[in-house]
Amino acid sequence: MTDESTLEYAVDESAMRSDCDLWFAVPPGFTELPFASLFHDSGSPEGGRARAAIDALLDLVPEEKLADLLTRLSEAHATVGLLIREGLIHLSLGAHEADDGRVLESVLTLNRGEMPHGPRNLMAARAATARQSALPVAVPHLPCGPAAFTEAVMELPAEADTRCRSLYQATAYLPYPDGGRLAVLTLTSTAVDAREFFRDVHRAIAESVSFDNPLPEALKARAPESDVAASVRAVFG
Repeated sequence: MTDESTLEYAVDESAMRSDCDLWFAVPPGFTELPFASLFHDSGSPEGGRARAAIDALLDLVPEEKLADLLTRLSEAHATVGLLIREGLIHLSLGAHEADDGRVLESVLTLNRGEMPHGPRNLMAARAATARQSALPVAVPHLPCGPAAFTEAVMELPAEADTRCRSLYQATAYLPYPDGGRLAVLTLTSTAVDAREFFRDVHRAIAESVSFDNPLPEALKARAPESDVAASVRAVFG
């Protein structure tokens, strides 16, 4: 049995941002993709790092395959842009070792969207049942509040350019305390036969979600002041 008092966590820089309004933890094996850097100005530090990473990738590609890669990068850029407009705030790729030695791959996304105000438990249930292709599996009360979970196995079209024809997807719907916003945490994998493993991973991540800053006071003190807090302090002192 693991003694939780001995667990250590690495705190990502995003958890210290003044506009952060949701915190969660992921187990080892996930690597966050800084997709937002693709849309920063090339003269900014973030845009410069993204440009340098892309240039390094292009240098490794044979000339005869360069045009195809540029096309795929353009398509990926457009897809990520669409996902951001739909509320994407986190994207991670997972690599996990199975009991039989296989490496199981996954994609973790977190989206945030607006919803009509209402009781949080009803918001979660309605969001979960609105998706016809998914099967509602639970409506529990997590540490962050009411939630709803769904699962789905999706069959990909025959023309899809992939070696796998099925995807397993676990989704958690987590209403914000204000009752007008919804966080959607989704874990997707082509390893459909490992659904029990991914179900447990997804549930553990969802249970770690917090809408209140869970960081130690010493770290909270180092976080920059939010624009709202700064404006209030400027008025009232």
